[in-house]
Amino acid sequence: HRLEGQKLDLSGETPVHTGTLEKGNGWKKVTFAKPVSGRYFCIEALNSHWNREYCCIAELYLLDADGKRISREPWSVAYADDEDVTSGNKNGDKVFDLQESTYWSTNQGVQFPHSIIIDLNQDQTISGFEILPRMESGAPESIKDYRIYVKSKEFKM
Repeated sequence: HRLEGQKLDLSGETPVHTGTLEKGNGWKKVTFAKPVSGRYFCIEALNSHWNREYCCIAELYLLDADGKRISREPWSVAYADDEDVTSGNKNGDKVFDLQESTYWSTNQGVQFPHSIIIDLNQDQTISGFEILPRMESGAPESIKDYRIYVKSKEFKM
């Protein structure tokens, strides 16, 4: 989900939300201070709870203005800075494949930050998100600190 040589440029962007996810297994719910609208949702992982260079997400839901889950059926991955497809099928679309046992993972040796951009296929009002780290004990490579960006137009590459 990244063309050769393609690199996301967030230098001129302002995050709509920043935070730290709780350590451990299970769903984490994040609510923004105020709803935002856009077609492209980007999560930029700044580090992990395991202090290693890669990160994983098993599932991701976005929440509408009423706090209800937005349908993921029309979603696609617009960009992922890295995907581990050599040791398994851990590409970006695993974050919305309805399989809690599969996950997006970056490769070892690729340094933070890591980013994935989801194309929602149309502008949506987003009030937060729910995220599920890997299911293994201790949630290996779960995201710790992050920034969220939401835009109606594609991000600069």
